[in-house]
Amino acid sequence: MMSILLLLTATFAVLTWTDLHKGLFLLVAVLPSYLLRTDIFGIPTTLLELFIVAFLLIWTIKFLGSHRLQPATNHSTERRLKPATTSLTIFFILLVATISILVAPDMTSALGVWKAYFLEPILLFFVVRYELEHGEVKGSRLFEALGLCAIVLSLIAIFQWLTGMGLPIPWDIEHRVTSVFDYPNALGLFLGPIVIIAVMSLRKVRGIRLFWLLVTILSSIAIILAQSEAALVSIVATLFIAGLIHRKTRMLSSGLLVLLILLVLLFPPILSKLTLQDYSGSVRLSQWTETTDMLRDHWFLGAGLSGYPTVFEPYHQATYLEIFQYPHNIFLNIWVELGLLGLVAFALLAMSVIRKVAPRLKPGATTFPPFHLSILPFLALLQMTIHGLVDVPYFKNDLAILTWILLAIIFAYARHTPSLSKTS
Repeated sequence: MMSILLLLTATFAVLTWTDLHKGLFLLVAVLPSYLLRTDIFGIPTTLLELFIVAFLLIWTIKFLGSHRLQPATNHSTERRLKPATTSLTIFFILLVATISILVAPDMTSALGVWKAYFLEPILLFFVVRYELEHGEVKGSRLFEALGLCAIVLSLIAIFQWLTGMGLPIPWDIEHRVTSVFDYPNALGLFLGPIVIIAVMSLRKVRGIRLFWLLVTILSSIAIILAQSEAALVSIVATLFIAGLIHRKTRMLSSGLLVLLILLVLLFPPILSKLTLQDYSGSVRLSQWTETTDMLRDHWFLGAGLSGYPTVFEPYHQATYLEIFQYPHNIFLNIWVELGLLGLVAFALLAMSVIRKVAPRLKPGATTFPPFHLSILPFLALLQMTIHGLVDVPYFKNDLAILTWILLAIIFAYARHTPSLSKTS
């Protein structure tokens, strides 16, 4: 396996050296390649990590060789004077993650999580943001790479459902598709934000609407076949929020929201699922209650990276349930992995994102050209956050990279407040 992965990495490196942006497109299109694993000199790694390291090394060599130190083509004066605000927040996150290695019961496992979920994604964030800001690569191309990946994953999932082939145990019993992943919700977690991008692109992006329509239909079918209820709910919720934000669709979205609320109230099975009264919901509630008990004793430092199952064990009373890797709630996930400082760090990052995006949500801001490219990743992250209320939307190789790619697009295109009096 190692020789095959190294050969693939070498091929990727040649492509990236020839055309850096084709390399980035391919990197984004193969995010699930983290499932291909090997050891190099005793260090566990994945094909995705090898691609990322190769891309970062080649970018650094090309950057130093070309001395591309000129200012970005469309930086605002304010951003040049205050470039460090976002960077300081991100470095704070990396610092907190580094501290969490020392807290973890298993430092080897913690180091693996640190490099795959924090170091590599954050380094990639800075590179992608730089390329976007300097006009060398277009954010729309990165969306298209995600769409292409979604089509492939969805076709595999549909094939699984039609033939029954490749369904892993125990998901074959319920006939829940997983595509290339190990479990159904992993498919929903990955496809959810891409569905948001696809649906919103149907209205905004001309010329390739058929492509985005295909992404929307196939991905939605795959999520339904995976029976990922949280993904479906979070997609619908995000689209409603997007409709309420846009003035032209506000009335329609409000009316549909009222009808949806009535539908939920009239059908008890739907209401029981949304209020976590079914079996899956009871598992989550039990887990959250016991995790809260654990955090009373580990409220500041948490359990450390990858330390939750070990630290949580003495607090686990519902022994008929397995101990999961994470608490399946975005806030608890961050708290147990990174401690209270981690919650603060990600809250600061969220505030920074909202400050960047908020001016784009004002009436008339949609006439500003980068509106589409700054709002789309924001809505995708919003969907991931809503889904994360009952799942793990970040602590996974592909999702961590996806998160920081979306953040890079936001910070690259939402640089300053758009002028509402004229287009730029």
